[in-house]
Amino acid sequence: MNLHNAISEDVRLGQNVRLSKFINLYGCEVGDESKIGAFVEIQKNAIIGKYCKISSHSFICEGVVIEDNVFIGHGVMFINDTFPRATTAGGGLQTEADWKVEPTFIKKGASIGSGATILSSITIGENAIVGAGSVVTKDVPANAIVAGNPARVLRYVRDAEESSTPNGVPFLDLVAPHIELERELIEAFRKSLRTAAFVGGAVVEEFEGAFADFSNVAHSIAVSSGTDALRFAIMACGVQPGDVVVTVPNTFIATTEAISQAHGIPEFIDIDEHTYNMSPVMLQHFLEKRCVRDKMGKLITLRNGRPVAAIVPVHLYGQMADMDAILDLADQYGLTVIEDACQAHGAEYFSRKLNRWMKAGSMGRAAAFSFYPGKNLGACGEGGAVTTNDPDLAKMVRMLRDHGQVKKYYHDMEGYNGRLDAIQAGILHAKLPHLQTWNAQRRERAAEYRQLFGTNTDLELPFEPSWSKAVYHLFVVRSKDREGLMNHLKEAGIGAAIHYPIPLHLQRAYTVLNYNIGDFPVAEAVSNEIISLPMFPQLTTKQQISVVEETMAFVPSRKCAEVEGIASTPVAMTVRDLSHSPKTYQL
Repeated sequence: MNLHNAISEDVRLGQNVRLSKFINLYGCEVGDESKIGAFVEIQKNAIIGKYCKISSHSFICEGVVIEDNVFIGHGVMFINDTFPRATTAGGGLQTEADWKVEPTFIKKGASIGSGATILSSITIGENAIVGAGSVVTKDVPANAIVAGNPARVLRYVRDAEESSTPNGVPFLDLVAPHIELERELIEAFRKSLRTAAFVGGAVVEEFEGAFADFSNVAHSIAVSSGTDALRFAIMACGVQPGDVVVTVPNTFIATTEAISQAHGIPEFIDIDEHTYNMSPVMLQHFLEKRCVRDKMGKLITLRNGRPVAAIVPVHLYGQMADMDAILDLADQYGLTVIEDACQAHGAEYFSRKLNRWMKAGSMGRAAAFSFYPGKNLGACGEGGAVTTNDPDLAKMVRMLRDHGQVKKYYHDMEGYNGRLDAIQAGILHAKLPHLQTWNAQRRERAAEYRQLFGTNTDLELPFEPSWSKAVYHLFVVRSKDREGLMNHLKEAGIGAAIHYPIPLHLQRAYTVLNYNIGDFPVAEAVSNEIISLPMFPQLTTKQQISVVEETMAFVPSRKCAEVEGIASTPVAMTVRDLSHSPKTYQL
């Protein structure tokens, strides 16, 4: 202690506390081995734990509790009153009797960067990091790294104790985004409680409008699931019982369930070997070689003699299918295109015909989205939406989701109970403003994977054409020894999954369709090799390094062939003016 300091007699200092010059301490407590920098003021009833470092020019007001091992940077300001005022309503200066101290808690091991401002009634969790200059307006989760004004979660510090192995990486982290938005999500729930608007109403309509704007369409109709969204879209597009709907075998069964439940018949075509989406070449081959026109000019499939009504391209793994080519073929043959965009919220496609980027859900006559919790935009339960620019189709979907009602108790037809509840709509609306950032973070994580893997690997990394801006719902690679790699990653504590292990045409549920092994060789080959690596917005570079190191420890290293086109083999068929670049295929 020295003459340059103002330290009142009621200050309690622990053992080996180091004090710099020009400090002002009164009525506070400072724990053992802590260090207080120059020009720091600590007010009464503030508590500083053990082994803390409080840097110069910081102000710690009454009501602040700082636990052990906390770092406070230079010039950090704490506030203990949400609405500070100099005078009372009567005009006199306020005294301590005129306001109530609002406490703030800084948990063990946290760090607060220089120049940060911490508002009152805030808790900063254990081991959290607040970036320099941040303004913290809400609680910071444990292990979170936050920055900005207002401060938002950027990513998380990996707690080694959370994993059974030093390199443990989850396949998906659904906790982080919900902790980040906890206050907004609770407020959305509270709004439903206070209004008792649980089904339909303004909250649902507000989300529908916002999601329509996000998707660049005129109409968004919220429904109870992605499956319902696709089923209602198919029905509203006029697919009749027994009509054939063309889609791909490499997708989740909900795609074909929706077709079957709309009383259509799914018929498959093979996928593109590198994008894993619908192949325009195989679609053209199907329409030209496996279909005929009947006497009325209607397109009939030779497989079962039924009329072909629609095409459902699936924007798999967060990347859009080659829509210009598909739409051109649909127009040529008089078919309706319905996008399965359940994994592609915010994905974009550069349309050569329109000379601009188009959002998923804005190119077909209608599109279906899923808000299952693991999606890029996920509810805290089930949810879905149909998007369209067709007002009559939108009206039909609204009737289908709500028992065929045009208004309450007036039913023009039988419908379904397929409404999105207001609580989920409120949660989705709270999350929607963050979706663009989350998608950008997924693209950054994908680029980081590519840089870390390089070209010296036997893996085939995801192929993103120049006309695509994928949003990487999944990061899917191919390995010749998929099962071995899966087991190796599991032993290393790294999450991985397969999307999907058995193509739909070989699933027991579709034996009635009489498909056989070998009917769709690309989808079958892909299903034996694909593996999904960890992918989520809060994935850290350190975690990605662990994933890549463990993967490379198993996968043989060699110079992999660059994927520049779709194939280099002489071809029996060429797409004619349908795709963005000349592509050839062996059929």
